[in-house]
Amino acid sequence: MIGTAVISSYMLAARYPELKQRLFGSERFRYRWEPVLERLRRTVGLWLSAQLKLTSVTFGIAAAGFLLLRVEHWLLLAVVTALVDAVPLLGTGTILLPWTLVSLLSGEPVRAVGLLGIYVTALITRSALEPKLLGRQLGLDPLAALAALYIGYRLWGFGGMILAPILTVTARELCRGD
Repeated sequence: MIGTAVISSYMLAARYPELKQRLFGSERFRYRWEPVLERLRRTVGLWLSAQLKLTSVTFGIAAAGFLLLRVEHWLLLAVVTALVDAVPLLGTGTILLPWTLVSLLSGEPVRAVGLLGIYVTALITRSALEPKLLGRQLGLDPLAALAALYIGYRLWGFGGMILAPILTVTARELCRGD
């Protein structure tokens, strides 16, 4: 397998200029694929913008909650919580649910309820905003964005939640043929 990979890499590298000219120099590429690739680049940027907005909302919820609960290092913990929430498979529960349990077991029921409240607020807010914000940023109907997120997750896991909306927009652009 390694030998085949090395030989095929060498052969591709040797013919790279010719292949590049055939693929990217053709009229079909220029008029059909170049605009699609440009839209794909723009779509990825819009997706990143939507994710940044969602992460900012999660940060705001976590920061306000931690501040109200008088948590030490509240700002740092809010940043970490928001960054973990940005990873689709993890979410805020990765941090807040174990912390809630530890607080409850260590005799801090007020803090445990507060942390659970932060978790529920962040979960509901993100669940409500994500399809709508992704749909608006990417130009998809919110229901189509939600379906793309779900189908992507079912097919490819958390990476699919990132890839599926982008592929949906790209497929829509290819079908339009603008």
